[in-house]
Amino acid sequence: MNLENAGLIDKPPAPEEVRRQMRVQIRGYMILVALVSLLVGGLIGAFAHPEEEKQAEGQLEPPPGWGLACEPLTPEGTPHPTPTPGPLHIYVSGAVVREQVVTVTAGSLVADALAAAGGPTADADLNVVNLAAPLADHQHIIIPALATPANVAATAAPTTAPVEGAEKINLNTATSEELQTLPGIGQTRAQDIVAYRTAYGDFQQIEDIQDVSGIGPVIFAKIEPYITVGE
Repeated sequence: MNLENAGLIDKPPAPEEVRRQMRVQIRGYMILVALVSLLVGGLIGAFAHPEEEKQAEGQLEPPPGWGLACEPLTPEGTPHPTPTPGPLHIYVSGAVVREQVVTVTAGSLVADALAAAGGPTADADLNVVNLAAPLADHQHIIIPALATPANVAATAAPTTAPVEGAEKINLNTATSEELQTLPGIGQTRAQDIVAYRTAYGDFQQIEDIQDVSGIGPVIFAKIEPYITVGE
């Protein structure tokens, strides 16, 4: 019995059929490789884009005026200029050459105001004044005089003797103009006396005048013969 004719033994394929099947398989492998390459390339590109975007963002320059976003703008769109501190007006009195209101630049010290007032007098006591202290606008600087027995003795005698029978100046009732007739009392000190009297009441004795700023033993020795507090 012929087994091949009976279908019990497979008939080997023809050479042309073998070559056709191999071409089909090779074509399938090539398509599979191409698909895998496309898939891998897409994944690499997806992971690479964020890095490229970050690099691109780092290379971007901010738009003009970006740094001025938090600054107040004028109607014209320009920043407000920083105001320049104005000058300081300081009243300097006491043992100085010229008692007056002086004008100094912002950031000045007490020493600058004292120099603008002509400097201290010979009897000024600068040991009790902080010349390095900063100034504030409308400040009152008082330079005290030395309170030593030598100074008092040197100026104890008045420059002019009081006129016999002349009425003394009453410290509790005198006006600013009347107080200015006393030796060593100008407009500033006269106003200080009136202000002190208004704030603290009448003087109980003539020595109390030394409680007024700028009037020390030297000035008191000059005006003592001419003043009274009344009965």
